[in-house]
Amino acid sequence: MRSDLERLMSEYNLDAIVVLSDETPNTFRDYLTGRAKARGNIFKKRGEQAVIVVSGMEVDEAAKSGLRVMTYHDFDFAALYDQFGDQPTRLRRELFLNYFRKLDIRGRVGFYGTAAISNLLPNLLALTEDDLGITLALDEDALSLFSHMYETKDSAEIAALQETARLTCEVVRRAWDFLSSHYASADAVGSPVVDETGAPLTIGAVRRFIQAQEAALGLVDAQGFIFAQGRDAGVPHSVGEDEQVLEVGRSIVFDIFPQGRNGYYHDMTRTWCLGRAAEDVQAAHDQVMTAFRMVMDALAVGEPTSRYQIMVLDYFEANGHATQRSQPGTMEGYVHSLGHGIGLNIHEAPTFGEKSKHTLQIGNAFTVEPGLYYPERGFGVRVEDSVYIDESGVVQRLTDFPYDLVVPLRRR
Repeated sequence: MRSDLERLMSEYNLDAIVVLSDETPNTFRDYLTGRAKARGNIFKKRGEQAVIVVSGMEVDEAAKSGLRVMTYHDFDFAALYDQFGDQPTRLRRELFLNYFRKLDIRGRVGFYGTAAISNLLPNLLALTEDDLGITLALDEDALSLFSHMYETKDSAEIAALQETARLTCEVVRRAWDFLSSHYASADAVGSPVVDETGAPLTIGAVRRFIQAQEAALGLVDAQGFIFAQGRDAGVPHSVGEDEQVLEVGRSIVFDIFPQGRNGYYHDMTRTWCLGRAAEDVQAAHDQVMTAFRMVMDALAVGEPTSRYQIMVLDYFEANGHATQRSQPGTMEGYVHSLGHGIGLNIHEAPTFGEKSKHTLQIGNAFTVEPGLYYPERGFGVRVEDSVYIDESGVVQRLTDFPYDLVVPLRRR
């Protein structure tokens, strides 16, 4: 969490960190500024208050960050512009060097953030060529500084995650109700799902409905969502084809991961069949739910996250499914890791791979998402909740929605 920054800088022997920024969305900047609406570079010397450098037009917004605010003109921008105004690359470089001179930054410096590489490289090369006494910190600890901070959440971040989760689950409830207001044209698996006029219901129509609900509740569809049927449901990141007609009994993987107005994501998945479930889909769903509950019951502070991936690998392999451990490269069976952290990024620490080095700790917020995928057999199944570990070490669910496989349809 943010309060770990000073400790981690000392532990990793970082004399300063710099968060570079341009107009691109920048989670690193948002994290340190509390999502203040100001663009600018952030400079933090160990043991001192962080400084954000912005244009004069953004001073008031930058002040909301609680950081010390300075403008380009505090670093002789006017004089540099007079000298290099017709050489923008040189101007940016000289201004960048002045940041370090005037803030007296030297020693081991870690660089983070989001900026155009064409602007970034000349500036970083200039730092190494100039006699400023700066060493670029490129070791594993330095590079993973923000990842370590993201790994645990404070109470304000948990509250933000809870709010986005509540709204996301409401969208999913509305999607369930929308689907269940439709009709099965016949009972057989593969029969089209239709509306009251008999017109087929397409994935595109469902997608537009879900997007409208997200917008109505103030959620940002920042990275889209997955609503994939049949064979597409058997490919974990296939988003689904808008023109495809929904069919009775086919598996649908609905993976939704919107961002709240507060900047924090939620991530959840349900597998649905409309009207009824085909036997092979029902069997796979039963096994995925067994794996899911097995993990949820075993989650405990201090345990290595790899334990849970191995637990699921063992279970699925014992039930005859291929995995990336038993058959490296397979795209059938269980083909991904069990989960990931969530926060201002949709994927954060901790990770849950077989080789992951994380251990569960208070303040973790993460997903649990086992799945089975058989694209050539025309189905896939995934179930995913997001959870967090509270101050007493108890795992609390962020996702609040039933696991029912079959969405009931009306009969004509």
